[in-house]
Amino acid sequence: MARKSQFIPKWTGSAFILLVFLTACFAAAFAQNQPDQSPLEAAPIAPSYGMPAAPGVEPSAPVSSSAELPDHPVSDPDLSTFGMQYHPGKQTGSNLNTDSINLPESPGSTIAGSNSTAMVVSNAKQAPETKVQWKDAISQSLFLIGIGHFFDLTTEAGTRDAMFNGPWLNNYLHSVGELRGWSDSDRFMAPYASHPIQGSAFGFIYRQNDPRYRNVQYGDGRVYYMSLLHSMAWAAIWHTEWKIGPVSEASIGNVMLHASPGFICLVDTATLGTVAMFAEDVADRYLITGLENRTTNRLLIVLARGFLNPGRSTANAMALHYPWRRTTRLALTGEDYQMRKELVAEYKAGGEKPFVFVKPPGPVFEREYPKEADIELTAFPVYEHFLNTKGPNNCVGGGGSGASRINPYFQLMGEVSGCLIMGMPASNQSGDMLFWGGGVRWTPLAAHHVSPYLQMMFGGRRVTHEILNPELKKKLLNEWDDGDGPLQHYPKRSDYSVELSRYGPSLAFGSGFDWVVTRAFAWRMVNVEYTHAWLGDADFIQGQNTLRITTGAVLRIGTW
Repeated sequence: MARKSQFIPKWTGSAFILLVFLTACFAAAFAQNQPDQSPLEAAPIAPSYGMPAAPGVEPSAPVSSSAELPDHPVSDPDLSTFGMQYHPGKQTGSNLNTDSINLPESPGSTIAGSNSTAMVVSNAKQAPETKVQWKDAISQSLFLIGIGHFFDLTTEAGTRDAMFNGPWLNNYLHSVGELRGWSDSDRFMAPYASHPIQGSAFGFIYRQNDPRYRNVQYGDGRVYYMSLLHSMAWAAIWHTEWKIGPVSEASIGNVMLHASPGFICLVDTATLGTVAMFAEDVADRYLITGLENRTTNRLLIVLARGFLNPGRSTANAMALHYPWRRTTRLALTGEDYQMRKELVAEYKAGGEKPFVFVKPPGPVFEREYPKEADIELTAFPVYEHFLNTKGPNNCVGGGGSGASRINPYFQLMGEVSGCLIMGMPASNQSGDMLFWGGGVRWTPLAAHHVSPYLQMMFGGRRVTHEILNPELKKKLLNEWDDGDGPLQHYPKRSDYSVELSRYGPSLAFGSGFDWVVTRAFAWRMVNVEYTHAWLGDADFIQGQNTLRITTGAVLRIGTW
């Protein structure tokens, strides 16, 4: 039987991704060439900001949204007068979105310039926009999901077969019901690299559509960390939709019926995606900005922004902007680029750096935050040892938990975790264990740097043993032949494997301690628990009694 080339679908999918990238670039270029109707131009009366006259100097004209820039450091448009500032050495006609520059709110405030002149701020000021642009955020997230589904449909014949054949609702529900364990059979790069980048992209999509956080940068204090929390929640919602939602891998491709259906991506996409956002922000402030202070090579800057900020670049493309776009710095085209070259040249000649981060001041009235966190979110690896068993006795995986404080001494908590059973007797056999539950945690020293605790949870446990038949799998795939063979449909995992699962209620209790590093962050140094489950053996896997050891990062909310 003639086999089709395996490169055709891969090249087709790659060509589609390239087409989307080029389309975003051309759409961004077209949009940026259109005349910009700013809110200030549309308003009947717009506030103006004048330059006071120095002795012997004529007063300067008010600065409007289309006027020339004054000779003073101009700050990030949406971060008041702080953030990444640039220092123009002379007046220019470059339009740097001055219509949206927010100036200090206090009457009579001034912004020092690069000369002795200061800018007097008018008391008249428009209220800053604070409403999230939900329509744009949702459409951009759907665009990102749509690209992923189109790629799968283009490159995976099994996805196409699952979408267009069989009872859709029954297969969808069955696929979601197959979620179990930790691993999803992907290699290292998929769960620990590509999925965190996807989580980062969803997070940046939210950020660029929330005016409160659109231009936050690492170093902006509490507002920056609040932006990460909002982005993590958005990423968690949209990756769950991507994985098991109505328009998901489960509904379109019935992925969990064909591959190992682990929880790893549901846990690490949002959590590691937030870590990736943090790393991208740090890289943008220190590495990329440092590079831009020393060179005007556009290709080098574009490559650095894309390589070091993949999530942000993806989010920009989903909004039909240049992937390398930055709202906090001069553009790489037109008069902005000419100014950029002049500023870098001046810096190399001994002048000021073109782009300098200025840390915003603290609030005038410092709020007293409790030292005990109102909410704690934890991501952790799991090692579980089976007790009193003659079969495999080790299980490795991970999970996530959340806790809400009742009072300074008690928390309500919930957890979902899973692990892959190690030491199976043959390579075609696998086993996994899933735990879900809730309970109470006692924290007698929650306000201290070292916080011990006791906890107890009650929930459920599922233990699964699966035996694959690799020869039968190969035979079925050959008979299907990407839809051209005698086998009508893409073979499901159940067609060439035997699975046995055991369910039962489970009780877990144990102790550990946290080291509170900062108000916002703690490290769960160690957590040791004994668990008992009322369930039968899954063949030779005996998961009734286990000893669990975990450690992990704790995000503390409500203390800052």
